[in-house]
Amino acid sequence: MRTSSRSLGAVVMLLALSNGFHEVVADGADHWAFQPLRGEVPRRVRDAAWPKSDMDRFILSKLEENTLTPSKDASRSTLIRRVTFDLIGVPPSPAEIEAFRSDSASDDAAFAKVVDRLLQSPRFGERWGRHWLDAVRYADSVGKSWNAPFTYAWRYRDYVIDSFNTDKPFDRFVTEQLAGDLLPARSVAEEREQRIATGFLALGSISLQEGSREQSIMDRVDDQIDVTTRAFLGLTVSCARCHDHKVDPISMRDYYALAGIFHSTRLWTGQGTHTREFGSIDYVDGDLLLRMPDVVTGQTTPLSSGVHSMSDFQDEWRSGRRDIRYVTDPNRAMGAADGEIRDCEIRLKGKPYDRDVAPPRGDVRIVGLPELPAIPASASGRLQLARWIASSDNPLTARVFVNRVWSHLFGRGIVPLVDEFGSISDEPPHRELLDHLARRFIAVDWSVKKLIREIVLSRTYRLDSVVERARLPVTGRDENADGQECPPYLFGHATVRRLEWEALRDSLLLASGRLTFDRPSGIQVAGTGGKARGASTYSLLRIDAPYRTVYLPVLRSLLPDEYSTFDFPDPHQILGQREVTTVAPQALFFMNSEFVTECARGAAEWLLRDESEETSRIRLAYQRLLGREPSDDDVADAVALLHDLPPKTRWTAFVQALMCSAEFRYVR
Repeated sequence: MRTSSRSLGAVVMLLALSNGFHEVVADGADHWAFQPLRGEVPRRVRDAAWPKSDMDRFILSKLEENTLTPSKDASRSTLIRRVTFDLIGVPPSPAEIEAFRSDSASDDAAFAKVVDRLLQSPRFGERWGRHWLDAVRYADSVGKSWNAPFTYAWRYRDYVIDSFNTDKPFDRFVTEQLAGDLLPARSVAEEREQRIATGFLALGSISLQEGSREQSIMDRVDDQIDVTTRAFLGLTVSCARCHDHKVDPISMRDYYALAGIFHSTRLWTGQGTHTREFGSIDYVDGDLLLRMPDVVTGQTTPLSSGVHSMSDFQDEWRSGRRDIRYVTDPNRAMGAADGEIRDCEIRLKGKPYDRDVAPPRGDVRIVGLPELPAIPASASGRLQLARWIASSDNPLTARVFVNRVWSHLFGRGIVPLVDEFGSISDEPPHRELLDHLARRFIAVDWSVKKLIREIVLSRTYRLDSVVERARLPVTGRDENADGQECPPYLFGHATVRRLEWEALRDSLLLASGRLTFDRPSGIQVAGTGGKARGASTYSLLRIDAPYRTVYLPVLRSLLPDEYSTFDFPDPHQILGQREVTTVAPQALFFMNSEFVTECARGAAEWLLRDESEETSRIRLAYQRLLGREPSDDDVADAVALLHDLPPKTRWTAFVQALMCSAEFRYVR
C-alpha cells in the first residue's frame, strides 16, 4: 500500500511529537526556513582548482570539512545521457552522442553547447512541466465517488508546458496561477492565457456527491489552501483547519484568514449539476468562458453535442446516446474568478456549521514571514496573496522552488522533504548553498532556465556515480580506509537514478520510431463518472498512443497499472518528489508487456533498414538504447544470442533484451 504525501507528513509529525517535540514553534523567526536569505560567501577550499563556481565551493568545503573528496568527472557519454534525460526526458540520439564525444572544444565549452541546445528544445517544457504538475495534483478527472472528467484540464497542462518553454519568470508564473484573471492584459491572447492559468485552483479532488453544502464549500477551500501553501511555500497550512498547527507557528486564525480569500473565489470546473450554485463556490454548467464571443477573433467550433459539463453528459446518457462527438470550444477552460466577497468564519474543530468570528481576509500573522498587502473591501485578496508569495522578501518561495529543481537534478533535495519546509525539516547541512542559489534565482529575474543552466554546468553535477578510493590531499591516507563513505546529502558523487514512467515510455516509443512530438488536439477524456450502470470515465488516448506521456490524460483512481508499477504519483495528492521503488513487476513489464514487444519490433525494423554488417547493427542498437558503445564482450555475447534465435524474431528479441536491462531503466 502506498503512503500519500499528506499522510507521510502526518506520520513524520506524529513521530516528532512522540520523540519529545511537543511544543508549537512559537516564533517562526527561530526556524531557519523563515529567516531571510543569507548572502554568505563560500569558505576557502584546499583544492582551489576543482570548483567551477561558488556553488562548487560550497560543496567542496563541506566535503573537505568531513575529510572527503569528490568522485572523478563522468565521461562525456555518461554525461550527455544524464543531462538529456534531466532536461528533456528522452535519450540523446547516437548522432548527438557522437557529436559531443568528438567535439574538440574543452569539456566546459562542449558541455555548455549541449546544455544550451537542450534548454531551447520544446521538449524542455514537457519534461519540467510534468515536474510541476506533480506538485499541484494535476489530473483530468475529479476522482472520488463521482469520478467526472475535467474536460478542459489539458488547457492548464499546456499552459504549464508553454510557461517553462518560454522561461516565464517564476514570480510571474506564481501570480498568474493564483490571480491571472485579476491581472491587466495587453491582448486578448494574453488575457486568455492568464485566465487558463487559474485552472491551478480548480483541479482539486473533491466529492461531487457531498450531501452538505457547507462541507462541500469548505473542502474546496481547503484544497486550494493546501495546494497553494505546499506547492509555493512548502508549508502544511491545511493542518490548521481544525486546530492550531501542532509544530509550526500557524494558527486556526491564520488558516481562516487565508480561507476568506478562497471563500470569495468562484471556481469554474465543468462539473455542473442542475443545482447551479453551492454558496459562493459554483459547480457551473460548463467551464470558464475565456471572453464574450463578439471580441474573440476566429471561428468557434460548433458544439454538436453536450461535452462541456456534467449536466450535459447526464442528459446525453439518460437519452441513451453513446455516440457523443467530442469537440473543442476554443473559448472554454477551467479557472477561477472573484465571487461574492466575504470573510470566512472560523469553523470550530473544522465543523462547517459550528462557527466563530471571521478574521479579515489575508490577515495572516506567521511570525518570520512578511505581512500580506492590505486587501481592498471589494477584492477577494487573491492578487495580494499572489504578490506576497511571489515577493523576493518572502524567504520561502525561492528556497522551495530551488530545492525542487535540485531534487530533480540530483535525486534528492538539499532539504530532503521537498514539500515540507516547516519545523519538522531540520536545517540542512548545505543551508548556505540553498540560500546562495535562491538569491541567484531572484537576481536573474526568477529565470528557471538560467537557474538550471548554472546548476548543470557545475562541477558537482558532472561528477561520476562511481565512488573510487582516493588519496586525501592532507593526510595521504585512503579516503575510505576507515570504511566511511560519502553520505548522499554532501553530494560528493552522482546518484544512480531510475527513470520515471514518462521517460521510460517515451524512450520505448522513440526507439521504435513511433513517437511523435506533436500535441494531441481537442478533448482527450470523456465519460460520466459515477457508479450508475454503464457510466464511465475514460481516456481517449490509449497507452500505445504515439504522443509523449505528459499528454496522456491522468484519471484519478483509474490509472493504468503501468503508472503505479513505476511510481507515478497518486493524482489525488500533492507530491513534489516521487517515491522510487524496485519491484519485480517492473522487470516483468519489460519482459511480458505487449506494448514493449511492439516497441522492440519497431526498433528492430529500424535496425534492419541499416544494411551494415551484423556487428555494426549491434553497436547501433547499444548507442540508440543504452547511449554507449558496446564492449567487445558485449558484441560477442550479442552475436551468440542472435545465432541461437529464430531468424524472424532474433532482432526483436535482442532489442527487447536490451530494453529489459537495468542500463535502459537507469541513468548514471
